[in-house]
Amino acid sequence: MKKFFLFAAAVATAMTMNAEANVVVLNDVANYIDFQALSVSNPDMVSTTITSTTTYELPNGSVLKGFQKSDGSEAENKWNVKEGYNTTLPTPSWDGVDSLTVGTMFRAASGASIELGAFQAGEAGKLTVYYQPNGDGERGVEISVYGEVKEGTNLTGSGVKIDGVRPGYAGFIELPAGTYDAGDVVIKLVTNTSNIFGVSIEKIGAQGIENTTASAKAVKRIVNGQMIIEKNGKFYNALGTEVR
Repeated sequence: MKKFFLFAAAVATAMTMNAEANVVVLNDVANYIDFQALSVSNPDMVSTTITSTTTYELPNGSVLKGFQKSDGSEAENKWNVKEGYNTTLPTPSWDGVDSLTVGTMFRAASGASIELGAFQAGEAGKLTVYYQPNGDGERGVEISVYGEVKEGTNLTGSGVKIDGVRPGYAGFIELPAGTYDAGDVVIKLVTNTSNIFGVSIEKIGAQGIENTTASAKAVKRIVNGQMIIEKNGKFYNALGTEVR
């Protein structure tokens, strides 16, 4: 009888361990933009409201822009910062992860956008946006590269609650290797209001071409079938290697 109880206890323990949710902290995956970390290091963000006439530049050169509604009124986009705010969102569309622990977000309305600052992707990989629909119904984002909207996965998600919590989504596109200047990649909200928690870029390397800023764009040309980027009097190929 004693052996039976010991066996039953072992089985129960194993079942509990197997049922344990795979929870990922946003800081562990959002390697390019993490709004929770930014709100701590940049307290001025908290009092900033972004409209069509006001923007906010992040330390990595990314620029957040607002949008004016069709009736001429402003859609106010702001930081949703609450004291002690921290929640674990179920992420039904993210393979292998049951939930994502998140905090401060950028609450943005349809039409608002994030123009990413310069970065270099040494290899092809995913560019992922972590977001949560703010309200019932469909919410989503679109991601454009060099002005072209890209097809992706989980870029639109449902706001229907799961166990009382609105689900979070990890929407992504496959991003080719290369050097991206400020504004080359844009994330835009296209379906109502969503909370944007962060952005990650696989295979990310140095912060783009030397001395790149949000306001200074590189000149891109095709020379002998190859992309050549002119920046500050120097020339680079698509991978950011200087050429002569």
